[in-house]
Amino acid sequence: MPRGRIWRGARGVSGGALLALLTSHHAVADPAPSLNVRTWTPTGDPRGSLFLEPASSFESASFTLAAWARYENDSVTLRDPASGAVSRPVDDLFGLDVVMTVVFSRSGLVGVRLPLTLLEEGDGLPESIVSTGSVPTTSLGDLTLFGKGVIVNNDHGGFGLAALGELTFPTGSGTSFMSEAGPTGTVRFLADMSTRLANVQASLGYTVRGTEEDWPASGPGALAFGNMIPWTLGVLVHPSVLHMDPERRQTWEVALHGSLPGGPTGPFGLGAPGSAAESPALLGLSDRIALGHYRDGFVLAGVDVGLDHAVGVPSFRAILGMGFTFKSHDLDSDGVPDDKDQCPTLPEDRDGFEDADGCPDADNDNDGVVDADDACPNVPGVRSPDPRKNGCPAQGEVKPPPRENVEPREPAKP
Repeated sequence: MPRGRIWRGARGVSGGALLALLTSHHAVADPAPSLNVRTWTPTGDPRGSLFLEPASSFESASFTLAAWARYENDSVTLRDPASGAVSRPVDDLFGLDVVMTVVFSRSGLVGVRLPLTLLEEGDGLPESIVSTGSVPTTSLGDLTLFGKGVIVNNDHGGFGLAALGELTFPTGSGTSFMSEAGPTGTVRFLADMSTRLANVQASLGYTVRGTEEDWPASGPGALAFGNMIPWTLGVLVHPSVLHMDPERRQTWEVALHGSLPGGPTGPFGLGAPGSAAESPALLGLSDRIALGHYRDGFVLAGVDVGLDHAVGVPSFRAILGMGFTFKSHDLDSDGVPDDKDQCPTLPEDRDGFEDADGCPDADNDNDGVVDADDACPNVPGVRSPDPRKNGCPAQGEVKPPPRENVEPREPAKP
């Protein structure tokens, strides 16, 4: 058998085949399961939903802290075709993902994600596989570093494109179902078409396992798990199009997601056998609600249901997420909040003239002489070679009253 294969049991794989697969290696030397069968992880973009995220540029530098709680039912199920017996090594699972994200420019972010299993219960595994006879009740998953770069933003609608990358490290428990034997790397491209009614989005990527091993060396019914091809396809809709949510705080999501084997087993039955067990497909629904005056916080609730019996596909998954973004609300640092600043990226010149609108006024009196050269910046005048008279009324001209330095008023309502 060629080097570079990672062998795994799967939900929907026969119990007899999986037992032969696992028991052919000593539990003490290579504790089982040591498998990462997760089929969902939170998006790194703090503006994202459960599976989809925007390709628009970021408003400003920021730091986000988020937590995602999940419940899964029947994550790993074994069926023995000979006896018909069904066992569930992982029947109920409560987990938590902690995510920290740093936006460092209008087009890029980096972050870290740490998964935790708070409670994992099931029928257990034979002591020939794990000395304790069961998977751990609590465990730590693999630490993940991620990044995102916006290549083509669709801030004003139309087509957007972003690149995403992830690198995981084997920091998790070797006897859990949420840790790899070695590091993995993923590159993914996300295309988003934004219209006034909805965002239609698709992504496609490739995951490479950096550290590979033969586990076990041989065994009947073994499945060769190697690289993967993750994908998503979905739609984001704002309920405001249905005359609901007039403040556009909510985002509804409908998404298909999953992965295909990328070697040694090939997709669609190509390569080594077992592509069906290595091609998870799920359907997710979610509702995201932005919170606070500046929409710095969010809460998100969703469900995810399995469409097949591939590795790690639960019969049902419920997810609840919440987070808060710490950022400045004054992009140009001129003292005028962005929601009141008519020029949010241009600092106010603070010269006592219409300073509340947040826009610099190069020529207060509109006489064609910029204030920097105008000896009478608030009184219309004429140009003069004399710097002391430049921009001031001509000699003998009736001097108009100075313009009042008052705060701009909103126009009267009809």
